[in-house]
Amino acid sequence: MRIAVIVPLYNTRAYITAAVDSILAQTRPADEIVVADDGSTDGSADLLAGYAPRVRVIRLPHAGSATALNRGIGETTGDAIAFLDADDLWANDKLERQESVLLAEPDVDCVFGLVQQFSQGGGARTLREPQPGVSRIGLLIRRTAFERFGLFDATLQVADFVPWYVHAVAAGLKVRMLEHVVAHRRIHDGNSGITRRDQQQQESLLGLKRALDLRRRRSGPSENAKPGDRG
Repeated sequence: MRIAVIVPLYNTRAYITAAVDSILAQTRPADEIVVADDGSTDGSADLLAGYAPRVRVIRLPHAGSATALNRGIGETTGDAIAFLDADDLWANDKLERQESVLLAEPDVDCVFGLVQQFSQGGGARTLREPQPGVSRIGLLIRRTAFERFGLFDATLQVADFVPWYVHAVAAGLKVRMLEHVVAHRRIHDGNSGITRRDQQQQESLLGLKRALDLRRRRSGPSENAKPGDRG
């Protein structure tokens, strides 16, 4: 199995090298690492020049994380794909643990794990207990899942993963959750969930509505409905 890693990057100069270092420290090395720079203006992508050729940077006009993620998927060839946000970190055995599940269970589409939140204000400290991480950073997923369920909705700039996941699960995505910490989510003042909270909530609701509408269209009218109930 070949594993590709995609890092969407937008103005995260303070954290991007730590994120990439956590990928390179994996006990099971990634086969491809692509950073999709979503039009950063703070020079964060320039910090990665010394990582070539292990890390490939794709520079894009600013269009949102979904567009950057989709471009990264298209630019890689791995059988499985993992994502890491540019301000977060992985546990060093993330890929090894999750790949073992996909290899042992061919019917499983993707594997999540626990995510630990932490803050570095005045020194690193953990925040609350690790939680089941139904999020991009805790995921390893087969490429075939995107072929079956489609890519992320590029009209959403902030809330890309949750709407896709809801649609995919409804359409038959097979999921496993590991009881191990696989990722560490950094809490800081620049988190999009803080700076763009209203937009994220609005896009999440819109994306969920689209996923539910698509599910209804695909399922069609209920077989038990009476002719007069069909519209």
